Amino acid sequence: MTLALLGQHDGMPKWWIEDQKKQPKSTTNTTCEIWIMGTEEVMNIPVKQSTTVFEVKFVIATKLGIDPGSLTVVMKGGCSWRQQADTEEVARKIYVKGIKSFTRGKHQWPNPLAIIGTGHAGLRQAMFFLKHKEHNFVIYDRKAIVGGTSWIDQANATSKLQTELGTYHLQYDEDNPVPKNMSTWPSTAELLEHFKEVAEEYGVMPYAKMCTNVGEMTIKTPTRQEQTAEMTATGRNWFSQTYTLTLEPTDGTGDGRGDNIGLTGEPSFKVDHSAVIMYPGNLTLPKRFDLKGEDSFDGPISYAIMNDFDYNATTGKRIGILGHGAFAVENLRTCLEYSCKKVYMICRRKNLSCPRVVSWYINQSLNPVSGPLTMKSFMPAYDLIGFDPWTYYAVHANEKRTSVTINQKSRFGIGDVYFLAVSMGICEVIEDEIKRISSSSIHLESGRRVEVDVILKLYGFNGNFDVDRLMNVKTMTGFWVDEDFRRYLIAEPIGVNATNFGGTSFSPGVRAWVDYVAYFLWYPKDWANLRDCGLLPKHSEEPEYDRPAYVIDARHGTQTGMGISASTPAIGESHMGLGMVKRQKQLECHPTKKFLAECSEEWAEYGKKFKELGAPFDCPPYPYTLKFVEELLALNDEEGLQKAARQG
Repeated sequence: MTLALLGQHDGMPKWWIEDQKKQPKSTTNTTCEIWIMGTEEVMNIPVKQSTTVFEVKFVIATKLGIDPGSLTVVMKGGCSWRQQADTEEVARKIYVKGIKSFTRGKHQWPNPLAIIGTGHAGLRQAMFFLKHKEHNFVIYDRKAIVGGTSWIDQANATSKLQTELGTYHLQYDEDNPVPKNMSTWPSTAELLEHFKEVAEEYGVMPYAKMCTNVGEMTIKTPTRQEQTAEMTATGRNWFSQTYTLTLEPTDGTGDGRGDNIGLTGEPSFKVDHSAVIMYPGNLTLPKRFDLKGEDSFDGPISYAIMNDFDYNATTGKRIGILGHGAFAVENLRTCLEYSCKKVYMICRRKNLSCPRVVSWYINQSLNPVSGPLTMKSFMPAYDLIGFDPWTYYAVHANEKRTSVTINQKSRFGIGDVYFLAVSMGICEVIEDEIKRISSSSIHLESGRRVEVDVILKLYGFNGNFDVDRLMNVKTMTGFWVDEDFRRYLIAEPIGVNATNFGGTSFSPGVRAWVDYVAYFLWYPKDWANLRDCGLLPKHSEEPEYDRPAYVIDARHGTQTGMGISASTPAIGESHMGLGMVKRQKQLECHPTKKFLAECSEEWAEYGKKFKELGAPFDCPPYPYTLKFVEELLALNDEEGLQKAARQG
């Protein structure tokens, strides 16, 4: 907590505000040494010569979640003691009465906290609890192994991390080392082994109950009369509530469509919890769309999920990929790795894809990269394939292109293979509507006929309404269910909606998510400030779009983070250094020259393979040079300096 936060004037007495309007105050910097009376605990805070006693009281009280009026400040002059009045300039050394420690006491819950899901976020939540000495929790998963839906069910044998290891790993934290001996873009097998090793090393597994499906949650709520009586007696702004989970043993081999409940012969049972945190993972239900005439198609048609499709069927074949989002881009790479003959990506409109260098660039940035600079960083790759990303539906810019918002429904598909395959002619992107399917062709509204042997329908994913049902969701408020700080529910927000870009990967966001829920469970008194601030967005189910309430978009996620930081100073301040953490982790794993060399080497290897597969054009040089990347880095640093100057 710093005195800079007092500029908001929230909670300050009228006399203090009026006093600020009078004569100018001294701005000379100094330090106040604060001792807790009767202890050896001391804290030093930066102050001005003119800082008042009440301002210091306010900082301490805000940090500890108490009333500033409960504090008394005394100073020692010679051999005598004197109490300082609130309006006095604070002494350089003071003693505080009314508290026992500068460390805020955490609320102790009577029943364990429940975490549902041992994917990336669920494991990180458990690790965060253990780091902060919170041991009263259990983590449940229907699988026999940790790793989550994304990597156990959705990924295939050739799947790789699209973003970089530096900002996607379980050890991502201010105090943990980065992983060693892992690939820059690890495979499914590498990541599952990483999850297993880290969960064991950091002590998560003793708290994990695997092969356990959470089938139902029942909320035990006191009557209104009992709620009022409890809050009156305790002075709290919340009442006690219990969450009873019905737990169903599984054999651990379910694939997301069925959990094999009951196959073990063990009965289900119920357990009471004081809070429930759920991380349901990526959206798992493919968006289904029946095409006219597809029953007449002679080859396989698949949504390519849950191991429904054998990619060996693509070898030597012409592939029709329907869609242009992140999952479609990933499947393009997979089909080419399985040595397909040609890929046609057919879409109603193109989404922005992100070259590897741009993802690395954004993830190492200390200051978020502006929209115009992000577009500039895209251009070498897009120039190579002759596409103008400024014309894409997702890009909204002013006339001079000095202000840009990117708003698209799909997340960026990240990778260089897309750009290389299009430039070498082994992949063709076709913007058109599909009229019908025949035995060996896709017929387009434009009249074109595209001959293919395999069709992959990759329109993206929907959420599962079972998640809303399980968590009893009516309306999401931020990341919380029905304004209940004890029910926390997050799946990665969908789409892209931003004017500045601070990351393309998962771990930095999860670092904030796990802190948000833990903070309000530890300090529930502060929840009312966030709940009532008016800054948290809301979202209810949208059946007409097949969208459950828990499926929030990128704007909802961004607004929630901003609302939390603005209304909860302790969180806002503690997260101020996370940008530097992100940069350090990214550059420690992927130094600039090394990363560029890896990208260039991978590019050449794929280029050789595509030529062997019959690509009509030669492999072009890698479009990103060290000179161009260094220019991007300098421009981002300049943007940061300009922003700092504007903020004074």
